[in-house]
Amino acid sequence: MQTYLATFRSGLSSLLEYRMDYFSNSFLQLLVLIGVQYFLWNSVFAGRAQQQIGNYSSDSMFLYAIFAALYGVIIRSGRIEKNVSEEIRKGDLNKYLVKPISHLGFSAALAASDRIGVIVATGLLIPFIPLLTNSSISVIGCAFSLVLVMNAIVMKFFISMSISYLAFWFEETWTFHVIFDISMWFLSGSLVPIDVLPSWLQSISTLLPFQYLSYVPAAFTIGTLSMNHAWHHLALSLCWCFVTWFITRLIWKSGIRSFGAYGG
Repeated sequence: MQTYLATFRSGLSSLLEYRMDYFSNSFLQLLVLIGVQYFLWNSVFAGRAQQQIGNYSSDSMFLYAIFAALYGVIIRSGRIEKNVSEEIRKGDLNKYLVKPISHLGFSAALAASDRIGVIVATGLLIPFIPLLTNSSISVIGCAFSLVLVMNAIVMKFFISMSISYLAFWFEETWTFHVIFDISMWFLSGSLVPIDVLPSWLQSISTLLPFQYLSYVPAAFTIGTLSMNHAWHHLALSLCWCFVTWFITRLIWKSGIRSFGAYGG
């Protein structure tokens, strides 16, 4: 554990070498995101006679869109996970195999340090978001959502790592990452709430872990999901964390057997 904590500190030190640049970029990214969602949904509702889409008013839809987008930014894979495929392809993975550490654990420590800036920036902005509307957020729901978001970060990390580990058999995995990101953007509720989608798409979404990456945390934050369902969703998100970890480990163990360590 000390090795991974040292890795985390090293990654954080590297990111904070230009700390003002790092945090300003984190804040600017989120501020632009909030502005885009605000003007987008204002325009959508301005052209509607009925200020309601499904169970969402203009204010609640705006709040949902903001929090779904913010949570999506927090859990989004960084450079660490997606660069693993290049390490495998070029043979740089060799330097990890001769050390008494887990490559997955080492990558997790670096990925955690990579997400700190946006997590801090999001935490500082959340209290001010309700001021943009006449609606309020659920404090208990928001606190519970943060737990779900932590699970979502873990889940998304394992999914991205499993895709990158496909480089043991494929020359390029970037296409798989793009396909996954597009699917996640739609099926996770980052675009629109899942409960306003057609019923057949809702059925597909409930069978996949995507809903825990945006929709479920955002819905608990704004109160459209009752806290009566909290333990149910927490248990399912933990199960998906275990399933994605197991699949990632399985792909790693299968791939490392065929790894030639030549690079190129």
